[in-house]
Amino acid sequence: AYGTSVQNADTDGDGLTDGEEVYTYHTAPTSSDTDSDGLTDGDELNIYKTDPTMDDTDGDGVVDGQEINVHDSNPLNADTDDDGLQDGEEVNAYRTSPTTADTDADGLADGEEVMIHNTDPLSADTDSDGLPDGAEVNVHMTNPTSDDSDSDALPDGWELLYGLDPLSSSGEDGIEGDPDFDAYNNLEEYQ
Repeated sequence: AYGTSVQNADTDGDGLTDGEEVYTYHTAPTSSDTDSDGLTDGDELNIYKTDPTMDDTDGDGVVDGQEINVHDSNPLNADTDDDGLQDGEEVNAYRTSPTTADTDADGLADGEEVMIHNTDPLSADTDSDGLPDGAEVNVHMTNPTSDDSDSDALPDGWELLYGLDPLSSSGEDGIEGDPDFDAYNNLEEYQ
């Protein structure tokens, strides 16, 4: 009733005997890949320790075969790189790497960028002000989604480059300031 071969103990050639498939693992003895995830039943059980009856063992939205053969992620861990995003979200929604916690290497984990700071996990400098997102958040306390955190028409990166406070729009740090006493205010120097 199983359609197996009486002359071959492993009809589908997946490394498991027909008896093991039917009575122990509840896999299909005539299909080498019961769950159609791209891995043979024998490899799932003996090498990867995944479930040969579930195409996505960790339930992260990426089938086991793709995790192993395409993305090099862990099919037993929904968030391989522990960045706060499940592998499926990284692969399917954000296009980030499921094996690198900080895909753009800006100092913020991908999950932190997406869920907390609303920055682009694929761009090290979301607001294009010359400062990496991680430095804006962790060092300068500037806004990584605004190139001008203090709204004084001077970009944060430029202000820091010239020793101005990117969080202050008044005095020597503002557009009318002239900290080098050259008769050109900060706005004129920037333009």
